[in-house]
Amino acid sequence: MRNVNDELKEYNCSDNYYKYGFGMVITDGVKELCDRFQCFWFVDVVCSYQSSLGAEEFQSWKLLKNPDSSALVTCDNGNGKILKSQRIPWTDFDADVANVWCEGNVILLPNEH
Repeated sequence: MRNVNDELKEYNCSDNYYKYGFGMVITDGVKELCDRFQCFWFVDVVCSYQSSLGAEEFQSWKLLKNPDSSALVTCDNGNGKILKSQRIPWTDFDADVANVWCEGNVILLPNEH
């Protein structure tokens, strides 16, 4: 199983923060994730739920690609409680799994925490 987080381990902090939609910012690692794997749409999904999840100080978002090229994006509170999930009918995401965290208005890779 190809996990993008394993391929982006060199991002253990962020020197830069990039303005993104919905008042969110992304880190160097998330920008590299989106650039390298062409998955800005994944971050768009995260951003699109912030109006309903704004009270959640911490969110863990996971993208899991299925063998049929569909995917499931889920958000939990860090303790396993699923807050949101969305089925993606088709994706050309070039890996099997990716995980980002959302803390306040910052979307970051777990190892950038």
